[in-house]
Amino acid sequence: MMLFLRCLLIASLFLASCQSYKRLHRDAVLVDTHNDVLSTATMRGLSIESDLTGRTHTDLARLKKGGVDVQVFAVFCDERYGKDTAFKYANREIDSLHAIVGRNSDKLIMVTNPSQLQQAVAEKKIACMLGVEGGHMIEDNLAYLDSFYKRGVRYLTLTWNNSTSWATSAMDETAAKEKLSNAQALPVQDANNNTAASQSGAGAAGHPSTGGAGGGRIGLTPFGKEVVQRMNSLGMMVDVSHVGEQTFWDAINTSTKPVIASHSCAHALCPVFRNLKDEQLKAIAKNGGVVHLNFFSLFLDSSFMSRLTAFNSRHKTEID
Repeated sequence: MMLFLRCLLIASLFLASCQSYKRLHRDAVLVDTHNDVLSTATMRGLSIESDLTGRTHTDLARLKKGGVDVQVFAVFCDERYGKDTAFKYANREIDSLHAIVGRNSDKLIMVTNPSQLQQAVAEKKIACMLGVEGGHMIEDNLAYLDSFYKRGVRYLTLTWNNSTSWATSAMDETAAKEKLSNAQALPVQDANNNTAASQSGAGAAGHPSTGGAGGGRIGLTPFGKEVVQRMNSLGMMVDVSHVGEQTFWDAINTSTKPVIASHSCAHALCPVFRNLKDEQLKAIAKNGGVVHLNFFSLFLDSSFMSRLTAFNSRHKTEID
């Protein structure tokens, strides 16, 4: 009898816990600051208005069922889309979202400021926002940054995995560290604002300086800092997910407004190049910014890759 009562108590506590998290999930304003479904659907010729189960992680019906109140759709194309194509492709994705919202005005609404967001939540519509993932999509042109803002983009991720001519990425600062460290570097600033002298040249307005980050420099070039300053003046959030550690510190020290990490996790818990170290997390908090967690297993579980490799090895025949 005692064992039965203990089991009953454990079951009751478990059910109470489940109800507690469901209540929290229901009552809180749920904001997802980075979702790739728009770019994925555009690349594959799909629409999030359809049931995309088994093909993507998200579609409109699942966003509603999951209780998402605010969804930031990532506008993305990789580095293969170079000059004269990246900006156009990004606008194609922006056009797509505006069209989807227009066809589903009973469920969705575009928002660009806090009051619009609050109104959308009150009306129980999903507030849709835009974030551009990768500075290469402004094609080294501040006018393109201005254009994105006018079209509703409210954050720019300074880099994706590829560096730009004006900012180095976390992947490049890790994988190409030796190559970068042997090149001319920008002033190196850390959390304590310790600075090592180095040489750098200013670029003309709207254009990167010669020999920018993509040419071997680490961190932000003078033009990169100009990008951050323009974002501050526009009211566009600076997103430091994906950026290299030096780019991070340059952005923190350049920005006069709070910065965000739209999809990053803790390096101390899972030491991969995309995660933020404790001093970076503290710097964002001190800056008044916010870190939004990424639910990708590789960034949460340090044993994920070894387990995945072992799984693939065990099931090689079936996979092949």
